[in-house]
Amino acid sequence: MEIRKVGVIGLGQMGLGIVQCAASAGFETVAVKATPGSTDPIRGKLDKDLGKLVSKGKMDEAAKGQLLGRIKFTAVEGDVKDCDLIVESIVEDLDTKKALFKRLEGMISKDAILTSNTSTLSITALMAGCEKKDRVAGLHFFNPAPVMKLVEVIQAFETAPAVVDTLTGFCKKIGKDPVTVQDSTGFIVNRLLTPYMLSGMRLFEQGTASIPDIDKAMMLGCNHPMGPLALADYIGLDVVIAMSKNIYDADRQVFTSPPHTLTRLVELGYLGRKSGKGFYDYSQNPPVANTSLRK
Repeated sequence: MEIRKVGVIGLGQMGLGIVQCAASAGFETVAVKATPGSTDPIRGKLDKDLGKLVSKGKMDEAAKGQLLGRIKFTAVEGDVKDCDLIVESIVEDLDTKKALFKRLEGMISKDAILTSNTSTLSITALMAGCEKKDRVAGLHFFNPAPVMKLVEVIQAFETAPAVVDTLTGFCKKIGKDPVTVQDSTGFIVNRLLTPYMLSGMRLFEQGTASIPDIDKAMMLGCNHPMGPLALADYIGLDVVIAMSKNIYDADRQVFTSPPHTLTRLVELGYLGRKSGKGFYDYSQNPPVANTSLRK
């Protein structure tokens, strides 16, 4: 089938980024806020982000206006009823996502494709609650979605090959470079990346090195743009611990379980950059290691 109209449900950092990707590529896009409240602040955030591109000469005002004109911001799920592709980007909870897909099946066309932007949850488990399982797949973008080129297209147990082909084509139309992945907890990137971040945390807990030195070693020794602890803060420690728990539940390997420090930081509400503190303290510029942490 041809994708002409895209619906995105959940307008956090990832969801809003996916909206920008679709609208930038010329797709009419329905952006659905999944939590109570006005959509005005979200539209304002996108307007501000696009304004930065204009100021840097990467977009002109006319293109910015056209992009925003292709987006309908709403808090009504039913507004995606005539979309050809729906991308779910809500809270990382399987039961909540399954309930959403069940509601969507009652309103969308029989040919519409249902996808999840989940980072680690099973797409097969998600499709289990659907009547038409062959149109359910994963479409995993990376943060920040407008910048990162990769999208993992996840083919679950009953996903139709034609759906995978359509999604691969869609990704290319929005300027992404897709890879096809069979449904496995964490897919490719997070299956490799999560244990890497957790190992950095355990090195710190064992007293091997300080937070800055662990990160510096991976940046200078492996040419990574940021080290494992700064990366965890950037992703969000609540997201990292959820990925860790999901992968651990699937393989029961100790090295995929959440380290003590990660658990305690999340319990305290220290989630990294978005909360102002995690392994680093972002109240200072440049950020410094969180001095409340002890080896």
